[in-house]
Amino acid sequence: MPVLYTIGLLVLFFTLAIAEILVPSAGLLGLFAVAAAITAVLIAFTVSLNFALAVILALLVLTPILLSIVLRLWPQTAIGKEVLNRRSSNSKSTMPTATTPDGTPLPDLVGRYGVAASNLLPAGRVIVDGHKVDAVSTGMPIDTGQPIKVVRVQAGKLQVRLATADQPQSQPATSSAETSPPDVSPYSAKTLDEVNLDDLGI
Repeated sequence: MPVLYTIGLLVLFFTLAIAEILVPSAGLLGLFAVAAAITAVLIAFTVSLNFALAVILALLVLTPILLSIVLRLWPQTAIGKEVLNRRSSNSKSTMPTATTPDGTPLPDLVGRYGVAASNLLPAGRVIVDGHKVDAVSTGMPIDTGQPIKVVRVQAGKLQVRLATADQPQSQPATSSAETSPPDVSPYSAKTLDEVNLDDLGI
């Protein structure tokens, strides 16, 4: 009978341990599982020392394996999905959206143009749609008064770059040799018969 009690308590221990993971109970089921395991070991000692050592070895080997399998399958269960979705929704809701001093969300300014209110080396302040906000240059330093374009919002600050980068580059000036008309000789359009030899100085 003690052997059956020990085996039954081991089964109860594994069942309660799995239930503690699948059904959160504030540690109550886990406490009962530990009590069942300790009782099983104590009863096993009443049978024999070798049997008790075998029970302890089974607990040490099977418990991590079983728990790892349950933890891997837990996100696929209904309770796991509900808990994970609840945590993700709470984390998203607690993240405030960065705004300007008057309450305008910074993402609304993405793609807008403005001017640098201070030197951006790379951090500084810009004025976009009348809003003076902190910004960071994504490229070269920007001097005060230069036009800028908002490209994105990162870490609660506008990421901007020079607006002149959006303007098409001017075409290179053509050389005078390309623009000046070809020098046409007054005699090139005349045939040999029409050319007066006196005009040629011969």
